[in-house]
Amino acid sequence: MHRVSSILAGAAFRSAVLSLLLFLAVFLVAGVVIVSQTSSEAESEIRALVSNEFELFREAADTGDMDQLRQLVDSSAAAAGPRFFVVALYRPDGTLLAGDDIPRPAKLGWSTISSGINVTTPSEQYLALTEDIGGNRVTFGRALFFVEVGSAALWRALMLASIVVGIGALAIGYFTSHGVSAKLDRMADTLERVARGDSRVRLPVGRSNDQVDRVSRQMNAHLDRLSDLLGTMRNTVISIAHDLKSPLSRAYILLQEAEEAPSEAEQSKLLEEAQAEIERLNGIFDTVLRISRIEASDDQSGFAAFSARELVSETLQTFEPVVEEAKQQLVEAPGDGDATIVGDRRMVVQMLVNLITNASRYSPPGARIELSAGIEDQHPVLVVADNGPGIPPDRRSEVFEPFRRLNPERDEKGSGLGLALVQAIATRHRASVRLEDNGPGLRVTVRFPIAAAGAV
Repeated sequence: MHRVSSILAGAAFRSAVLSLLLFLAVFLVAGVVIVSQTSSEAESEIRALVSNEFELFREAADTGDMDQLRQLVDSSAAAAGPRFFVVALYRPDGTLLAGDDIPRPAKLGWSTISSGINVTTPSEQYLALTEDIGGNRVTFGRALFFVEVGSAALWRALMLASIVVGIGALAIGYFTSHGVSAKLDRMADTLERVARGDSRVRLPVGRSNDQVDRVSRQMNAHLDRLSDLLGTMRNTVISIAHDLKSPLSRAYILLQEAEEAPSEAEQSKLLEEAQAEIERLNGIFDTVLRISRIEASDDQSGFAAFSARELVSETLQTFEPVVEEAKQQLVEAPGDGDATIVGDRRMVVQMLVNLITNASRYSPPGARIELSAGIEDQHPVLVVADNGPGIPPDRRSEVFEPFRRLNPERDEKGSGLGLALVQAIATRHRASVRLEDNGPGLRVTVRFPIAAAGAV
């Protein structure tokens, strides 16, 4: 069950709160503008009504009969029923002559006055016009009740809308944060299970395709690679234990037999065989450590540019006699131009040596091994091809696994690390290794990155 505190602290909920605060601020400013504009329009309508009704008093004064003006004011003030206006007639000295007993405005023109004489009107505010007519002063005003009621109603509507929007935004933020928090909790649980050793578990991916789902897909891809690495490591450990056990057992048996040998010559022979097994074991350790160092390091500061063709020619001259001892032929095949490789020259030589050794070991006497350098789609390539038995297409990916031998019963002396070292060196150089059918035999192509202009 998710804790409320973690949900409220979620990014989705906080974003909703910040958006709500921004909305309320904008809504408040817009409300002030709208109410002010509405009130201003309503007051303009009241001014127009007051100005029109004031014409009655002007017309009564134009007759010159002040009694008629006084009677008009009194009859207006004495109107029965609710009314939303006030009217008063004053002498020049301020004495009330007729109409409502309201505060006399201090100046002519428009003003706002307060009076509680009209009990049927909740509002005491009036927008009034004061003018001098026939030597006396007339004030006529209309109540601001409808303006106040309209403004209050508009504010209530705005507040209600703000509350509804606020509750809706908080609810959306809460449930969105709840969903994200649930996904993160499931992600944490999954990673906890992975940490406990369950490499098969994967993160759940929803249908919303949000950021958490996209991260989950990426993490699942990483978990797939991690699972593959763990599986490879597990198989490697088992293979190491098996491959190390065999020479150790043989060396132990040979030492026992040497101890019980009837003659010194026989004892010396058995000791030499035991020493050979120990040296083989030492070679396996050296190769494993070399692969580990190559895979662990990504430093390319020591890389330099060198000619691929010159490298092939030098390697050919060095290993041609070795291959001839196995009654095989090592030749340089024509390549498509001379390419420049940027890398560690000694590592690349080791890679070629391993490929040549692998081709010679699995090819019969009389086989032909071709070594070439060239250019493929502007990329420098090194190619080692033979006409031996080759490797089935469905098993070519296996040969790069450490200690993997396709025919261990036929290759007792092999350790299964030759092509694993080739792959490690290629990876260090950002190169790819491709195995193809040579019709017959195997063709291995190592494709290097294009050398930068400054490195050539």
